[in-house]
Amino acid sequence: MALFAGAVLVIAGCQENLAGGAACPSLCPDTLSLRDTVLVAREVVDTDATILGMPPLGTESQVLLADYRRGAAHDQRIRTVGVLRFDSLQRAFADTDTTKPPKYFDRVDSAGLVLRLITSDTVTDTAFVKDTVSFLVYDVDGPGSDFDTAAVRARFSGTPIASRKVPKDSVHGSIRIPLDSGFMAQHVRSGTRIRLGVAVESPQDVQVRIGSNEGGNASTLAYFGFVDTTKLSATVVANTRSASGPTVSSLADYTLVLDGSPPPAPGVLAAGGIPSSRIFLRFDLPQVLVDSATTVVRANLELHQVANPLFPSSDSLSLLTRVVRAKPDLSDITKASLLIADPSALGVRVPPITASPAVARVDTLPLVGLMLAWKAEGPTAAQRAIVLQSSAEGLDPRQYLIYSSSASEDSLRPRLHISYIPRSGFGLP
Repeated sequence: MALFAGAVLVIAGCQENLAGGAACPSLCPDTLSLRDTVLVAREVVDTDATILGMPPLGTESQVLLADYRRGAAHDQRIRTVGVLRFDSLQRAFADTDTTKPPKYFDRVDSAGLVLRLITSDTVTDTAFVKDTVSFLVYDVDGPGSDFDTAAVRARFSGTPIASRKVPKDSVHGSIRIPLDSGFMAQHVRSGTRIRLGVAVESPQDVQVRIGSNEGGNASTLAYFGFVDTTKLSATVVANTRSASGPTVSSLADYTLVLDGSPPPAPGVLAAGGIPSSRIFLRFDLPQVLVDSATTVVRANLELHQVANPLFPSSDSLSLLTRVVRAKPDLSDITKASLLIADPSALGVRVPPITASPAVARVDTLPLVGLMLAWKAEGPTAAQRAIVLQSSAEGLDPRQYLIYSSSASEDSLRPRLHISYIPRSGFGLP
């Protein structure tokens, strides 16, 4: 009778509650059964957070020029501009006699700023060129440091030094905006830098992308330089030079946000928007699930999407899953969210979520492949974390909103549905 009573206690103890401890499944005599469990929020999510400002300033593959309004009353404005730095200018001819110094320009003519437009991907992006577009150029040079974006932002409240109006059907390829040759000549002759800001305006919402140093096809200054009657065509690509330290090459051109997306409400995470953000999710998996003798056959992460009223339901883009490759001892989650890779780098596929940010819905991410990869590489290789990012990160105002682990209602918090075959054995050795 005593043995029978002990067996009853062991079997009763095998009701799954992984959050309560890892010892119970090792005692279960039914070693080939498929077990199911659901872990909610902090039972499995160690950290979840919105990481703002992605990609970091100056690392954009394209520079976004945009001006549009959102919301039922069009009271939510989103506006971005481009900052183009030309810290070094071509100022002279090289003399044919190499023993002589170069001949500096005594005159400059036909100056212009050349922007190289990037055609939008209509699959993942909404076309925001619906009417005539005015390109406005500002002198944004000032005494601030390289990273003093507040001082640069203030310069856009002044009067443009140049502009060009372009019909809708001509907003493609290269756009040349004439500049005052006297302005250019002053900087060329004195050897001082030129820093320009570019904005767009239109009777309707407008969004234009231009090339960058990071992504290729960067903007250029083009002009003719003269020494007496000798003429040279000069083309200067956006560049930067720091007087107080090493070159800050990533700031040769960048997107500056003048008016951005509203921050998410408490208990809500955000991916996308302007400036763009990422969602960081790090998991604290029960030991039984990463035990070498336990086989996980299904792991679906459920996320509850909040309807974002700033966008029409017809809009859609994709939410991409990236796997974090930062070491476990890196506590700065902003830095960790930059050290990411496509799951395919681990031989795993996690399909993107493609939906409208305006719709409230439940999104499911199959993570069984990642869990098996994490189990195979061990706990010290990398953090067991993922990042969710917009497919048009930094280039599109649409923003996914997801309930976090601190959502007011338990039913809205992230949850991980797991099916697994527990380890073999009828007890501890």
